[in-house]
Amino acid sequence: MRRVVTALVLVAVAAALVACSSGTPTATTGTPVPAAGGTVVVGQTPAANPSGDVLSPLPVSTPVQAFPTDPASVPQVVLDNLTAHKPMLVYFFDPTTHVSDDQRDEINAVMTKYAGTIKLVSFDYTTGIPVAGSTTTTLPAEIDKAERMVGLLKINTTPYIVFVNASGQITFRFAGFVDRGLLEREVMRATQ
Repeated sequence: MRRVVTALVLVAVAAALVACSSGTPTATTGTPVPAAGGTVVVGQTPAANPSGDVLSPLPVSTPVQAFPTDPASVPQVVLDNLTAHKPMLVYFFDPTTHVSDDQRDEINAVMTKYAGTIKLVSFDYTTGIPVAGSTTTTLPAEIDKAERMVGLLKINTTPYIVFVNASGQITFRFAGFVDRGLLEREVMRATQ
């Protein structure tokens, strides 16, 4: 499955390169978020992926911000981790896609290596239900909160990963598949 995904990514990159070399203007899709308090210039061409891995996405364009804390819009499992000042990897997935399965394998490998240093909170994007390991029940109110949280974070695709540090600040956000090396780097940043 990864070979198919790799082939599709390479075809997309080749098509983008052809479009860029034709002299036709193309839209940018995102701008890297600075590590801490830097300036983001919207509309600027994204920098090259520092890991050099074509499977890793560029970060989603957002200013450095605090993770939402409104009890009416954030599920209790997330609020509990924020209140306890525990770093989190919040993962939104669609169980009907293979890329979500591949992403979960990468996340599981990293979470095993860094067990106890960062909490994983996963949400089924199609239902809003927090999944295995969550202490939250699947009450309709919690599902509604998860849906509101998706809206607050402006999440519109899966897989989608948000890293939150112990201070409740979003350290990085990614839309799309993220490789193990990039996940490990962001775990280290979120847990510093």
